[in-house]
Amino acid sequence: MICIMSRGAVPRHTPRMHSHPAPVDGIVMGHEILDLVAARQGRCTLDQLKADAARVFGPGAIFGNCHGDRFDIDGLVEFLASKGKLARQGDDVMLGEVPGCGGHDHDHPHEH
Repeated sequence: MICIMSRGAVPRHTPRMHSHPAPVDGIVMGHEILDLVAARQGRCTLDQLKADAARVFGPGAIFGNCHGDRFDIDGLVEFLASKGKLARQGDDVMLGEVPGCGGHDHDHPHEH
């Protein structure tokens, strides 16, 4: 997994991060990627997901999770898969068995 900003670093948050192109500080939250997979009926190839992410968020987007970790797209997919939020089967990526955000405490609201 490629984490480009450790938990020890100061995380940058924006107050609103759901279903919009890259937020002001440039961090795209992981659930935004889950939304892209969901938009493809819950399954796509990794290449399709990468192309969708580049189109929506920009080719150099930085992705993050609610704990303040920062990733490139490959690292985020691996992280989300390790948490059961995505599943991998060969070149395919699909929504996992664990829902997107589990209601944990953090400072950005989710609209579902």
